[in-house]
Amino acid sequence: MALLALGFFLLGAVGLSTGIFEAVDRQILDYKFRYLQQEDPNKKIVLVTIDEKSLSYFNQNGMYWPWPREFYQITTDYLKKSGADLIVYDILFDTPDFDRRNISGTLSDKRFMQSLKRANNSILAFKSTAIQDSVATAVTRYPSLKHHQIAHEAPYHQPHLLTSRPINKFGNVAQGLGNTVMSGDEDGLIRSVHLFDSLAHKGFVPTLSMAAYLELQNEEHKLAWTDKGLQVGNTNIPLQENGDYLINWYQKGGVQKGTFPYYSFHAIVQSAIKKMRDSTATVSIPPSTFKDKIVIIGASAAGLGDIKSTPMSSLEPFPGMEIQATILNNLIGDNFITELPFWLKVTFLLLLCSGIPFAIAYTRPTNGAAVIVSFLLIILFTGLALFSYNRIWFPTGMFFVMGVIAYSGSAAYKYFAEEKQKKKIRSAFGQYVQPEFVKQLIAQPNLLKLGGEKKYLTVMFSDLAGFTTISESKPPEELVSFLNEYLGAMTNIIFEHSGTVDKYIGDAVMAFWGAPISQKNHAELACRSTIQMLEKVNQMTPQNTDTHARFGIASGEMIVGNIGSYNRFNYTVLGDTVNLAARMEAANKNYGSRAMISEHTYRQVKDKFLCRQLDMLVVKGKTKPVKVYELMADKESSKDFKKLEKAAQIYQKGLDSYYQRNWDDAISTFQDVTELLPDDGPSQLYIERCQKFKNNPPAKDWDGVFHLKTK
Repeated sequence: MALLALGFFLLGAVGLSTGIFEAVDRQILDYKFRYLQQEDPNKKIVLVTIDEKSLSYFNQNGMYWPWPREFYQITTDYLKKSGADLIVYDILFDTPDFDRRNISGTLSDKRFMQSLKRANNSILAFKSTAIQDSVATAVTRYPSLKHHQIAHEAPYHQPHLLTSRPINKFGNVAQGLGNTVMSGDEDGLIRSVHLFDSLAHKGFVPTLSMAAYLELQNEEHKLAWTDKGLQVGNTNIPLQENGDYLINWYQKGGVQKGTFPYYSFHAIVQSAIKKMRDSTATVSIPPSTFKDKIVIIGASAAGLGDIKSTPMSSLEPFPGMEIQATILNNLIGDNFITELPFWLKVTFLLLLCSGIPFAIAYTRPTNGAAVIVSFLLIILFTGLALFSYNRIWFPTGMFFVMGVIAYSGSAAYKYFAEEKQKKKIRSAFGQYVQPEFVKQLIAQPNLLKLGGEKKYLTVMFSDLAGFTTISESKPPEELVSFLNEYLGAMTNIIFEHSGTVDKYIGDAVMAFWGAPISQKNHAELACRSTIQMLEKVNQMTPQNTDTHARFGIASGEMIVGNIGSYNRFNYTVLGDTVNLAARMEAANKNYGSRAMISEHTYRQVKDKFLCRQLDMLVVKGKTKPVKVYELMADKESSKDFKKLEKAAQIYQKGLDSYYQRNWDDAISTFQDVTELLPDDGPSQLYIERCQKFKNNPPAKDWDGVFHLKTK
């Protein structure tokens, strides 16, 4: 009975773990798309791309981005004369064109408008933003935007506000307008989209691909939300529970052997001009290319910012227009992904969660493992077969994970009952120290004795500058909530990098690496943890405030162990290196830096992190100077690494001039740094020092050492 209860408990856990299963299923679905690819069954859509070749070609001919609207007029006329069924612009024409040499912006806009009117088959793009409340004026400002009334209650209700749209003269002659806004999942990948959005509760506006699909229909069809999805005439488009349309990807994207044929924009313009001059001329892209085709025009050049992350991005980058093309191809070909009926999924899940515990209980361990492996393999291959041949999405991930959970739960039932006391120890100590230390405490209880040992470690201090400002602006309950969230996030990052949290002091955190578990790369772990903590603080702290975190990191010998009285003690570190790290954390305030590291730390991490020397510093309470450095970036993952590296190289030249007393050269060089990094605190500090030394030169025996007067 206990095993049966366990089975039903696991079934109930599905509702509590839906988010986890969905995340796993998304990843499995991504792999299915990549390795169980389908060809485009319609071959009707072609893409005209504003690529690097087009930008380079027009640049060489004196035409820089953004191009005159006449280019689009030439392209539209050529496509229309070629017999294109539909011309879709995944480009925002939201501002009037401007005057160029010998080209009037007003006239250029007029010609493009006339070409759109002549074509009478164009779809243009707009953008919207989700808002909290309905804004009625958002609709009346732009009456040419068509709103669709969709029967029955929508699966989502958040209204949108129109933010960018074609200028009136274009919008009024286009056959339709479509929304280009697409939101990714938690991991940033675009897997699904809204086919319609509510614009200020005044009706629904379509996404760009849906607008094109509706325009291709011979007659206007009735739209309705149904239990199965979205009904368009006699076609039912399946939607997920949240109302999103799950995109059915075909093959890899891009120019080379991708799903859709690509044609470079400049080649279209060249062919069109050549045909205008001589209708019998042979051109690189003949009119027959576009006959009876749907043409989507958009940008694929990286600098134009329309490259999206999709499940297929690992194979080839995906421009936004190709995502729209994929959705449109799904719609016109009824190439939809369908799901198993809910009752069938529940039946499978019930058999899984109740059957596995019995199989484990009444068979030998090896036989039980064989049963679960066989069952999971059947689920896996069933899911692959259904998806490969019929594009039926069987939630393999959910059943796979639940099978593993059911097996693990059954096998571990006795273990958890017998190890109750150890579980209590883990629960108590796991809140304060890293999991590795908890395991070592259980294995070696003598670690709880008083005492310590000398070890070479890395210690870090952090503090939240500007916390007083936050505390003054928040009520106590919100302040405590913010502080708990902040300290929790910092602790998680430290634990992820195998660090030990020593203590919290208000909003300050002290941590160290290399003990109780020895780590050869403790300095690297501390620096990588600090880089991620800086990024996390930037995400968490309120906007428009000067709140930021400061870090001090030092490596060296220190005493580590349980320090305190016999009835109350802490596992902590002591020594000069610890004091130095604390002083460096505070010293960041003088330099406008965020993370200061000692010379010993720098020697160990200089090949993996970008660092620069800040000063020869004598901290308060000491007489010997130490070299201190700023930790700037991780060489492996920093997105601004090249910019920071260039700034660091220029900065070093300025520092060399400073130590050589070439004050003017140093000032000029540090000013060059501020052009790259306008808020660079160290450069601004040295500019002030150099200006001071110009007026009051230091003594002849000056060695560049700075004495820190405060803690």
